[in-house]
Amino acid sequence: MKTKILLVFAMSFGLSSLSQANDNNTLNVSPTYQTRVQIAWDKASEGELPVYECGSVVSAASKMVSEKKDKNNEAQQAYKACYVDVFLHYTDAFFDLRNNTKIGENNEPIGCALYTRYLNSYTTSLETYAERFDLSAEKLNKQILANLSEPASLCQNTFN
Repeated sequence: MKTKILLVFAMSFGLSSLSQANDNNTLNVSPTYQTRVQIAWDKASEGELPVYECGSVVSAASKMVSEKKDKNNEAQQAYKACYVDVFLHYTDAFFDLRNNTKIGENNEPIGCALYTRYLNSYTTSLETYAERFDLSAEKLNKQILANLSEPASLCQNTFN
């Protein structure tokens, strides 16, 4: 009997660990947006800026808000996931995949110039929608800056 209880405990612990590992690879958004956000996340994993993919998320979320079909601020969560979390994921991939972490002559990683342009173009393309979701682009930008990994945080990151 004790063996069976231990076996069940061990199996549930193992399954719980697997579940948490999966949660770390995807964002916690409603099923309405999960596929679109996952596509943006996957694009960011490739070190590619997911502007069009997040545009799809924002479009779907905007439609739900305008049609008054949004429940529990799911549209806001999806927008914020793309604006902040997907971009931070892209940031890590950008520096990791392209060897952009090497320190250049100005004591910044060599990828900083390009990264800063991408940061500005990405946030500019999405920030116009922040108010629609009762969010502040300024606060979202601060969240990005506060959570940048070391290579990106060494860049002179500013927002337009």
